[in-house]
Amino acid sequence: MSEWIQAESVPVDEADPKALLRKWANVAEDMALVPELNVRMRVEAGMFVVEVSPELYDVFR
Repeated sequence: MSEWIQAESVPVDEADPKALLRKWANVAEDMALVPELNVRMRVEAGMFVVEVSPELYDVFR
């Protein structure tokens, strides 16, 4: 997968990273997608940034 789409960003001091990642993993599972292949999280400039695959993002369009 070459393209990731930013789904959410939250300040590091305002979020539990495990809970944030679990929330998006549950969404992926609900859509019959493998969370490990469709959701990732990184830290950038003091923010937790959640990125999703285009397949998962399409659900929200």
